[in-house]
Amino acid sequence: MFSDKNEIYLRKKEQRKTIAARRRELTREECAEKSRAICRHLETLLERGNFQDVKTVFSYRAMPEEANVDRFNKRMEESGRKVAYPVSLPHGIMKAAVPQGEDAWRRGAYGITEPDLDRSEILLPEQMDLILVPCVAFDRKGNRCGHGAGYYDRFLALCRPETILIMAAFDLQELEEIATEETDRRIPRLVTESGYLQLTGPEGFRMSGAV
Repeated sequence: MFSDKNEIYLRKKEQRKTIAARRRELTREECAEKSRAICRHLETLLERGNFQDVKTVFSYRAMPEEANVDRFNKRMEESGRKVAYPVSLPHGIMKAAVPQGEDAWRRGAYGITEPDLDRSEILLPEQMDLILVPCVAFDRKGNRCGHGAGYYDRFLALCRPETILIMAAFDLQELEEIATEETDRRIPRLVTESGYLQLTGPEGFRMSGAV
């Protein structure tokens, strides 16, 4: 844990730069292959145990060089689950929107494809059964480094304690220790191209193996 806020800011900035350089080394084909593996693991995971009870999923549309989970999203929709996507608003507010049709999408403020709020069903944070959380970097204690705007931390604070939270990332996004502050939310589960990892305690994750 880093104590000085300026130190945390600078450390996070450096960590984002480090991971950005790693992700730029991925070819388009490598990114697609790793993303397909992540989606397969996620699909298999939701066939297990309590995950079968998931009815509402809060997912995302990937930025370039980010783990693309479009295939997973489509499979969830085909299975009858409701899939919501983030819409970023001013002042760090994020809404969960279910687009009502193929034409209910727009280009958002950060260049990310997001639902058009006027043509979407808006869900509350407490309605989410599972949230798939993207990240820039992660460590094996469940700490997550995002893009710095705090959208997910604010949204997750409003969710039910039993909501299932899973990070989606490539193996290369792992760092030894993420710089964190009190408002940063730890995510207890992680899926990468290598498989599913479950947080076991302060010592970090245990690998549950490819699922």
